Amino acid sequence: MTVHPPRSKGQIVFEFVRPPDRRVAFTAHLLEATEHLIVVAHDLAPSRPLDYDGVPVLAAGYGAVWFLFKDQPFDVGRIYRPDGTWTGYYVDVLEPVRWQDADPHTLDPLVDLFLDLWIAPDGRHLVLDEDEFAAAVRLGHLTPTQAAHARAVLDALVAATARGEFPPEVVRTYAL
Repeated sequence: MTVHPPRSKGQIVFEFVRPPDRRVAFTAHLLEATEHLIVVAHDLAPSRPLDYDGVPVLAAGYGAVWFLFKDQPFDVGRIYRPDGTWTGYYVDVLEPVRWQDADPHTLDPLVDLFLDLWIAPDGRHLVLDEDEFAAAVRLGHLTPTQAAHARAVLDALVAATARGEFPPEVVRTYAL
């Protein structure tokens, strides 16, 4: 799916950092920016595809609409197949997301803390990248404080998902 949303307000470039030193710059369509929320869309090129219950749900050529919430330690992506079919939500556990006022161009680099969460449309979920997280901790790529933060955030997201309280309503109801 080539994401060219009709509501695009131009492009934004932001950086995604994975400790200790992997930095990737993303160019995305800016859909919305307020003091508390940034919404962007872009095509995906993951390092490996993701299957859930034996069905592909995320792969190269898929598209995503990402939601960034100011001061929150996660982002949430609505993932779409090339034909536009929504497959679920992908959640990155991050250091708190920050930007100035309502200016999305002041977005600080997003610091990934390795742990991720897949949420299927029916609410079932799967924790991802535990092996990468364990290796990062073992190799000292994450500080003990970052590791404890990541684990606490993931646990809170899993609990909120199980209660039906996550992802936030704006993510669940957003339409291109």
